[in-house]
Amino acid sequence: MNDSQNELLQKAISELKNSPTVDIKGKSYTQVSTRINVFRKYFPTASIETLITYNDDIRVIIQTKISLNDKVIATGYAEEVRGDGNYINQTSAVENCETSSIGRALSNLGLGGSEYASANELENALSQQEQIKQKNNQRTTNQQTYQPQRQANQRQQYQHQNDFTNLINAGLQVIDNRDVLIVSGDGIFEKKSIIKNAGFRWDGQNRVWYMQKREVA
Repeated sequence: MNDSQNELLQKAISELKNSPTVDIKGKSYTQVSTRINVFRKYFPTASIETLITYNDDIRVIIQTKISLNDKVIATGYAEEVRGDGNYINQTSAVENCETSSIGRALSNLGLGGSEYASANELENALSQQEQIKQKNNQRTTNQQTYQPQRQANQRQQYQHQNDFTNLINAGLQVIDNRDVLIVSGDGIFEKKSIIKNAGFRWDGQNRVWYMQKREVA
C-alpha cells in the first residue's frame, strides 16, 4: 500500500474504534458487518474474494483475500464443523464460515477494532468450548455403549480382517463391538473415502464410523 492508502487505512481504523460494538462477557467486539461497512467507505474499489478450500459433510474451510488495485493486501482463513451442536452450523456452516473468514482478513488488515476476534467468532468459540465438554462427557457414555464386555481386559478385533484389506493397508483397524463393527485408527476423517467405500457409515452423534454386522456379506 502507498502512503495515501495507508493514510486512508489509519482513518478507517480510527473510525472503527468509535463504531458500535457488542458486549460479550465484559469485552467489546465489533461485528464483521460493521467492519465491512467502514472498509468499503474508505476503499470502495477494493475487492473481497472468498474461496471454499475444503468442503465435505464434516467441515468447511474458507479463505478470504482482500485486494486493492489487483494486489492482495490481506488474507484470512476460517474453519467450521458441520452439525457440531452449534445451531448456526447445523443449518448454515458455509455462511458462518465465510463471515468468520472475512472477519479474519479484515483483522489482518488492521480493521479488528479493540479485539482481534469478531463477535460471531467469539460466540462460536465459547459455544464450541461448551460443546467439547459435553461431547467428552457424551463420548464416555458412548464408549460404554459401543464397547463390548472385554474378555481378558482386551477388545476382540474383528476376526475377518481380510475382508477390509484396504482399511488395513491404510493403517486402520476394524473393531468387533457386538452388533456393530467400528473403524479405529488415526486419520479417520482424512481417510473417509476409503472407509465409506468399505461400506461404513458416519455416526455424527457418537463420532464413529460403524457398520451393522448384518450388512457384512
